[in-house]
Amino acid sequence: MSSAKQVQLLIAVLLVLGFSAAIYKHLVLGFPLLASEQESVWQLEARIVFEADPEAEVDVRLNLPDSNPRSRVFALDSVAVDYNFDIIEDNGVRLAHWHGEQLSGPQILYFRSLSHQPDPVDAPQQAELKPIKPSFSDVLRQSAEALINEKPLADGLEGALQLMRRLNSPSDGRVDELLRGYSSPEKRNQRIGQILTLANFKVEPVGAVFMDDEARTQNITHLLEIDINGRRFLLDNREIAQVRWSEVAVLQRSNEPLLEVFGGVNSRVTFAATKTQQAAFSTAVDVASREGAALVDFSIYSLPLSEQNAFKLLLVIPLGALIVVILRNLVGIRTSGTFMPVLIALTFLQTSLFTGLALFVVVVGVGLVLRSYLSHLNLLLVPRIASVLVFVIIIYAAIGILSTKLGWHEGLKVTFFPMIILSWTIERMSILWDEDGPREVMIESAGSLLTASLAYLLMSNGFVSDTIFLYPELLLVLLAIIIAIGSYSGYRLSDLWRFEPMERHDQ
Repeated sequence: MSSAKQVQLLIAVLLVLGFSAAIYKHLVLGFPLLASEQESVWQLEARIVFEADPEAEVDVRLNLPDSNPRSRVFALDSVAVDYNFDIIEDNGVRLAHWHGEQLSGPQILYFRSLSHQPDPVDAPQQAELKPIKPSFSDVLRQSAEALINEKPLADGLEGALQLMRRLNSPSDGRVDELLRGYSSPEKRNQRIGQILTLANFKVEPVGAVFMDDEARTQNITHLLEIDINGRRFLLDNREIAQVRWSEVAVLQRSNEPLLEVFGGVNSRVTFAATKTQQAAFSTAVDVASREGAALVDFSIYSLPLSEQNAFKLLLVIPLGALIVVILRNLVGIRTSGTFMPVLIALTFLQTSLFTGLALFVVVVGVGLVLRSYLSHLNLLLVPRIASVLVFVIIIYAAIGILSTKLGWHEGLKVTFFPMIILSWTIERMSILWDEDGPREVMIESAGSLLTASLAYLLMSNGFVSDTIFLYPELLLVLLAIIIAIGSYSGYRLSDLWRFEPMERHDQ
């Protein structure tokens, strides 16, 4: 395969990998397009109260909230003194588990979970429904079937609601007979679920908490989850209405216990919900980390925040390199050094553009004057460069002291300039001055400052830097563009001006 074909193949692979990874993170992992995007996050707090037996070890288990089609749980936390806490799984059910020893008297445990509402395409897969098994005597089964077949039921969800309305008719003796002894909310929910199952509906009882930040405390609410043609719905048998998934957090299914306390008595659990705003990016990272997404587990998001901030600065350096490649290879602008403008642009990020330009001109200008004196001493290369470095540090100190005395504290930012790079820049410009004259020095200096300024404008753009931080895989796309430019061997824009006299001569 020829080198040209290899370059084309490499560019295509880099483009596909970069864009595919970014699209996957946005559509599947829920990463926002902008780092500034905010979204609503619900915090659900469970408060467990009981009396500990001083002669027994305490073991507490609480059923954890489940993700559902419109709400995804992404963070779990506990506040409990003198207890060991962990997350365990028992028969496929995830539980919050506390264990304590030598405890007595009233005990209070807190458990908190965070959930948010992703886009429908981001909804998690639900566990398979566990339908209720009807349990009726022959007489009750006949009464239930008579109630079901009294009038034809509508198809789908409306048919289930119709049957629930019949079961809430106080004047029907069959309803009284079927629900006798099922007065508690949990038992009533179970009984209505059995009757719906007898009518060929796939139903499972669930316990949920409503996401209502106006209610200070709540108890578990018993609902019915029903499967209609593969779609799941929640039904409230008291209100005879559908409950939206986004309104609740499901904690209990079928016969799963909500709370178990061993080594304690008089236990109870209450709930409270609070709605807050959080950066969509943080939520997406937390969700992906909890689910073990490889693009997050093996990425800069797994690093401590201080290191993430350092990488956020490093990730914009390729943007400056792209500017240098475009201006040198496509436009034809000459610069002092290949990537010196990128380093100067990084300094501008710390000093601001105009302050950085002024300090650069002063340091390099004074450095050239001092370097011209060294040229008369016929020093060897290494001692000469070392002398220039000493001059640069002296210039830094002088600018810092004078600017402070004059009340211009921006001058102290001169220390952000890389002194080694400036020393080599002064040396290079001095040699160019001696060989080609001051005009060439001015052209390269102007090209370097123009390139550094454009690189700074791109690197300091909040939208661009945030996008690169959110989707660092786009650096592969950037690499593909740089390689494509590197394989270009045609005319540059400056060549149009360069060869313009030949065009006039031909005419």
